[in-house]
Amino acid sequence: MFHIKILRFVAVIVLILLIFSACAPKASPTQAATPVTVQLKWINQAQFSGFYIAADKGYYQAENINIKFSPGGTGIDIVKQVTSGQTQFGVTDADVIIISRSQGTPVKALATIFRRDPFVIVTLPESVIKRPQDLIGKTINIGGTDGLVQFKAMMSELGLDVNKVYIVPYSYDLQPFYSGKIDATPAIAAGSLIGILNQRPDATLIWAEDYGIHFYADTLFTTDQMIAGNPDLVLRFLRATLKGEQYAVENPGEAAQVSLHYAQNSTLAVQSQMMVASIPFINTGEDHIGWMKPETWTGMQKTLSDQGLLTAPLDVNQAYTLQFLQEIYK
Repeated sequence: MFHIKILRFVAVIVLILLIFSACAPKASPTQAATPVTVQLKWINQAQFSGFYIAADKGYYQAENINIKFSPGGTGIDIVKQVTSGQTQFGVTDADVIIISRSQGTPVKALATIFRRDPFVIVTLPESVIKRPQDLIGKTINIGGTDGLVQFKAMMSELGLDVNKVYIVPYSYDLQPFYSGKIDATPAIAAGSLIGILNQRPDATLIWAEDYGIHFYADTLFTTDQMIAGNPDLVLRFLRATLKGEQYAVENPGEAAQVSLHYAQNSTLAVQSQMMVASIPFINTGEDHIGWMKPETWTGMQKTLSDQGLLTAPLDVNQAYTLQFLQEIYK
């Protein structure tokens, strides 16, 4: 009899639980992750380690973002990839954003990953070129590169006639440089400079930055439409990305390992060198990672305007926004 009472009691409890379960509000299904594609400035390599780390560590996933990276390369119009909707965000040089904006293209910078420009002019001891003044009458294969703007600005800043420098088209073949047929060549500190210094550690480096030319390099941007229509996604994406950048500069060895998973036909040694070389340009020791200064944007606009590269008057404040950086860093 006792067992029958126990069974009846259990049956009543189960029935009550079933009734409450049926009456309880149903939990809403988990919201699907937002697909986001980033158009990178160049091929997959440690230059973009912060993005890879953010994906590898689950920072994007924590922001409910399903991330994808689209590598750049020769012939890929980064700005067009973003404005056409092929990708939601992109990485390009800040001066490209200013020029595009002056042409009526509604793009806007969100944060600057490379807060110093890794562009540098390289010479060899046998050329006897140690400063910009020594480039007069010499040959440099800087034609057709993004660095041409900074080079001309540097020469102008110093009152030097750039027309007295023989500028020839750039070539990835550095043999003419090593043999002395080319007196100076442009390089990127976190890229081609690594190979040059491996072969010629005695090379001389001339930084436009040392002569008052301050340009932002790798800059994260999107469209005005994205900012106005989906500011929450912009905030979540940028927050995860900057967290990845911070982790990468604090853990360069791990960042190189993760980058190697994305890079093709590379080695850990190459990715490690690239990662270490990138750190001073990402973490400059001032402000926060990704932070942008209005005076730097104003200076870039003046440089571009002086060289006749802006097709129309431009309020440079429309080329960037601090809205999301301020929200993230508060």
